[in-house]
Amino acid sequence: MNKTWKASYGVLALVISSALNAEVLPSYQTENAWFTDAQSAIDTKLDTNNQFKAKNVIIFVGDGMGVSTLTASRILQGQMAGQPGEEGYLSFETFPHTALVKTYNVDAQTPDSAGTMTAMMSGLKSDAGVLGVDEDIVRGDCSTVAGNEVVTALELAEIKGLSTGVVSTARITHATP
Repeated sequence: MNKTWKASYGVLALVISSALNAEVLPSYQTENAWFTDAQSAIDTKLDTNNQFKAKNVIIFVGDGMGVSTLTASRILQGQMAGQPGEEGYLSFETFPHTALVKTYNVDAQTPDSAGTMTAMMSGLKSDAGVLGVDEDIVRGDCSTVAGNEVVTALELAEIKGLSTGVVSTARITHATP
């Protein structure tokens, strides 16, 4: 399945990790170029607009919802209401804070759910077909995993004593959830 659109979860994971004492992250994760580039982008945004502090974070993953799919949905919704369609908004497009993100794996242009969810939850891009590890592993060689595991935003929240959960319309053992 083509995962061309997801809300800015990698960046969101970094915001969460910053707020949740990111010092628990291993240095190979915090010094990774994907992580540091995103952290710089967050710092720039926070310098511009740092008047809000999130009480709760809910991440909606629109798995497979690319810009063209959203446009088609918006047009259909509008036309079903007797309007041309393009000028309308889908319900989540009216949320006060939303974003788009490019998704791809380090080793593939067409991403796979395991690698993209790893990026969303840890702030690091990874290889296709691997989950919860950085790009310095060899797929299929479990001996390369040690030392390359990544800490997720959910783990950081739980370390901080916050409640976490996952709700999914797909089975929980599916790659994205």
